[in-house]
Amino acid sequence: MRPSRLPLLLFATAVLIMVGSVLWLLWVSNTAPSPQAGLSAPKQSSATTRPAGFTPMPQAPPASAPPPAHAQSAASPAIATLNVPGSMPNEALLTFRSPEALAAFRDRAEALGLEVLGNDLKLRTARVRFRDTAALEQDLNAHAEDYTHVGPNLITRIPGLPPPIAKSDTSNQGGTTPFRSQGLDAIGATGDRSGWGQGVTVAVIDSGIGSHPSLTGVKITHYDLVNDGSTFNGHGTAMASLIAGNDPNVGGVSPAVKLLDIRVADANGESNTALVSSAIVKATDLGARVINISLGANADSPVLDEAVRYAQSRNVVIVAAAGNEQQTALSMPAGISGVLSVGAVDANGTQAYFSNSGAGLTLVAPGVGIVSGYADNRFVIGSGTSQATAITSGVVAYLLGRGYYGPNIIPLLTRTAAPLQAPATAVGAGLIQVPK
Repeated sequence: MRPSRLPLLLFATAVLIMVGSVLWLLWVSNTAPSPQAGLSAPKQSSATTRPAGFTPMPQAPPASAPPPAHAQSAASPAIATLNVPGSMPNEALLTFRSPEALAAFRDRAEALGLEVLGNDLKLRTARVRFRDTAALEQDLNAHAEDYTHVGPNLITRIPGLPPPIAKSDTSNQGGTTPFRSQGLDAIGATGDRSGWGQGVTVAVIDSGIGSHPSLTGVKITHYDLVNDGSTFNGHGTAMASLIAGNDPNVGGVSPAVKLLDIRVADANGESNTALVSSAIVKATDLGARVINISLGANADSPVLDEAVRYAQSRNVVIVAAAGNEQQTALSMPAGISGVLSVGAVDANGTQAYFSNSGAGLTLVAPGVGIVSGYADNRFVIGSGTSQATAITSGVVAYLLGRGYYGPNIIPLLTRTAAPLQAPATAVGAGLIQVPK
């Protein structure tokens, strides 16, 4: 090979290499699999976190693709739990990460066809009514990072009394002997009680307190969260008379207290988790040191839990009824940790046939054949863990008036309760006694 041809050969070789490279790249790009064929598309970074218990709906397929057969019935677990037995129909209780997220939801709710029935900024909750779940699902998926809880708005009721023969709690032998007007004697609330509870505010979260002769002179501040214009159920008046009534023959435990009446139950004695939770916060903010809740729900709610913690963090003593369903589980909020949960016994110290049992029951109080005030200026004889709870709230108010520190009261009352011949799940620490 002659030296004069070398540059030409080198140039031709370089051109061939370049053309070959271009052709190879074109072949690779045309034959490589697309992301839909098995390769993952690049992931976009996101700071979004999903609230516990909430799984967003799958993204809809492209318009050109036929929807999968199950697409019309798919629903997130949160949505599926809304219309459950024991809940307000077509209602949801939504909790948000911040007051700002709650406010943003309120701004867009109407456009989504959602009716906001109420909201609580401190609990960051909204009570919502929906016609169907589609709009709510849409908002949950679009703003998942704003939510911390989505659940049903549970029905909360003033407990009724089941028939004595329908006992499902086999450990309950069916106490039925009435106390009548001797209930306070049984717990040591005797003598001159006119100054008991002085300086203490007791909130009665119930069906409203009406006027009654036994409450003459008792300072009562009223708040109505139901505000439906209906006649008050007499239950709230009965509870108030057992806490603070000053009738010389049938009085309450602590007549010197101030009562904070927060109505959450309608004329039928029904309420819901949203109202009860907001009432707990309101009572706490208005200075209640004792909160009497003689009603309950058959299940717990994170919103109710948070309301209880809010009150407890401010040293408020919550006293709640165990329930009258003859069950082996406590009603809520009685079953929440730190709540003074109260069952009922009869005049023989036997667990009342209706009184719920359960782990965490604090103690029992007189709850069979108890005389109290009622609507229309009447006195009635009634039974229930409601009555036992009101009597216990009166004792708590007495102790606070004597200077006891709120968080120490439950240990004190469990230590001084009179032991009974029954398991702790039925009677807790025993029958409440007024510490002297």
